[in-house]
Amino acid sequence: MDNLIKNIEINPLKTSSSLGAAVFFLGLKNAVVLMHGAVGCASFDKVTLTKHFRENIPIVTTALNESGAILGGKDFLVAGIKNVYEKMKPDFIGVASSGLTETNGEDIAGIIKDFKDRQGIPFADVIYAGTPDYKGGFEDGYTVAMLSLLAEAFIRNKNGIPIKKSAKRAKSINVFCPPSFTPQDFLELREALEYFNLKPLMIPDLGLSLDGHLDERGYMQTTSDGFDAKNLQDIYNGEFNLIIGLSLKGAVKNIEGLTGLKTYYFPNICGLKNSDKFFNLLSKSTGKEIPEKYKRQRRQLMDAYLDAHFYFSGKEIALALGIDLLDSFSAIYSEIGANLKLGITTKVAGDIEYRFLDLCEGDLDMLDTCGNADMIVSNSNAKFYAENLGIPLLRAGFPIIDEIGHNYKHYILYGGAINLAVESANLLNKE
Repeated sequence: MDNLIKNIEINPLKTSSSLGAAVFFLGLKNAVVLMHGAVGCASFDKVTLTKHFRENIPIVTTALNESGAILGGKDFLVAGIKNVYEKMKPDFIGVASSGLTETNGEDIAGIIKDFKDRQGIPFADVIYAGTPDYKGGFEDGYTVAMLSLLAEAFIRNKNGIPIKKSAKRAKSINVFCPPSFTPQDFLELREALEYFNLKPLMIPDLGLSLDGHLDERGYMQTTSDGFDAKNLQDIYNGEFNLIIGLSLKGAVKNIEGLTGLKTYYFPNICGLKNSDKFFNLLSKSTGKEIPEKYKRQRRQLMDAYLDAHFYFSGKEIALALGIDLLDSFSAIYSEIGANLKLGITTKVAGDIEYRFLDLCEGDLDMLDTCGNADMIVSNSNAKFYAENLGIPLLRAGFPIIDEIGHNYKHYILYGGAINLAVESANLLNKE
């Protein structure tokens, strides 16, 4: 590629950090996301998430006005927290800031701490994530919210002192998944861990809150399920931490320090090689043999690779995805033997650059340079480029707003690799 540097983003691939924090908070049970900023800040995130997940998204706003932006928004924030608790009675209130409230230099963390210290009655866990629009992106906001929850658990649980464990209970582990996981990914991972008699605490758990189910309780103002506030103290009783995702690599030391537990890290658990490593770790740490179900899925994956590689022969693929999905998908495509012509992402990390002919940080407008590619893999915003270039588009990532059903798909472990290989091969076959 002749020019990998652009001075302007035409159609950004990167989304705001407040959106990432909101996604994390939506994986907590009986939670509400409170956006501290103008009404428009919350409206944009709420509309985008509603279109993507097609579920009720409990996001409210402090509705900061001109005077609050200039003179300080403390009164707006405190009133917002009180109103949310009095009207909705959540267990978690996830506060995400915006560029407007962060720019004036207000000590939002101090305001929330002072507010919580003054509460003499049982109150919701108020978790603050600093997510200014001008700093970081989707993955960064998600990580900040995750570390904020752990800091709150650390304080509430007597500085991380574990409770005496019961030998009769299943081994509990803390599982930290990346923002790229679909709700079905969460459910598939939970099922795999339970096969090894492990009790996973998914932090967060979008598999329970946004998996697309009708709740018998009807319309709810808060999240219907997810990581439960009752399990905050159980974080310190786990056997170990399991962290997945290239975007969470920088948080490994912080998570290990806050929990005091041994930590295992995987950039991804997609494809043959990475799934092998994952199941071998579980088998070794639990002393249990890998279940026959997954041994069979491994053989099915090898057969799917064999069937699919004919359709990938001589074909070139362009991917425009967040760093976690780019790493996961390119790992699978590389195992099949695909030619990865172009990779566009939000943050280049790890050794994934060696899988691509060209890899860069950029926007979707850079897809115009892949005119002779045979398939584009990206979110719904890439469809205009795909149509103009006459290239088929495999929709993945965030947001997907022009198709339904993507939340029921999964791309992790052996079964997920089969799904991606078959879906991609069929699309290439139609081309």
